[in-house]
Amino acid sequence: MAEQQTKSGFTWPEVKANMKQIFTWSYYKEGFSGWDRSSYVWLAIGLIVIVSTGLAHGLNYLSVMSMLGGAIGFTCTLAITANRRINGLLGFISAILISIVAFHSRNYSDIVMQMIYLVTLDLNFMLFGNAWQNRKIKAMDKNGWVIGVVTAIVAYILLFAMDAYVFNAPRPEIDAAAATIGIVGATLTISKYRAQYWMWTLQGIMSVSLWGLTALQGDANWVLFATYILYLGNDVLGLWFSPWARSVKKEIAERV
Repeated sequence: MAEQQTKSGFTWPEVKANMKQIFTWSYYKEGFSGWDRSSYVWLAIGLIVIVSTGLAHGLNYLSVMSMLGGAIGFTCTLAITANRRINGLLGFISAILISIVAFHSRNYSDIVMQMIYLVTLDLNFMLFGNAWQNRKIKAMDKNGWVIGVVTAIVAYILLFAMDAYVFNAPRPEIDAAAATIGIVGATLTISKYRAQYWMWTLQGIMSVSLWGLTALQGDANWVLFATYILYLGNDVLGLWFSPWARSVKKEIAERV
């Protein structure tokens, strides 16, 4: 009898094996090795900035959650830039931590975005191992545009309605907009479109605005504001100095 397969073509024993790898040293060695030097440098700078910002505003429950969520989430974005599957585990942890802070800050759309990251990106990478990592990075095409536009329209309408009319959130427009862009970025990432980095750049700008306004209104500290500024730096690496960027140069060379 043939082994039962998932929709992605993997057998359940393979999925279990992928999960077991998380508890091995080789999983982390592979995940944090082979990055571009610029990513390692940016990681060190980012962790210093995140911890310093958190300590400068005093230690309490939310500041600790913000520092941990921000630091792990920042590392996750760099792992994506390095095309490393360990971003799934890192993203899973950071999504939960940032959601806790977002709940206390009443940024409910941000929670939805984090949970979508968790399901579509984090769990997918954890369960299916190298499947995503080994897929070819591709240019934006008609299918990508359709997916992006439809996702954006549906997501914004639903998120704004939830924030404004269900929870009476204090920042529904910017919260829904930032989350919508992040969700579109997630769909492009899972499909291996390198255009994802344009969406992550725009999402970073929106999130800097969201968490800066949130901090000014007294609903959170400045850690996530600083974290999303660092995300923008990673977007620059992704656009110009990463495996995603090199895929563009390779395609150009092949056409010449």
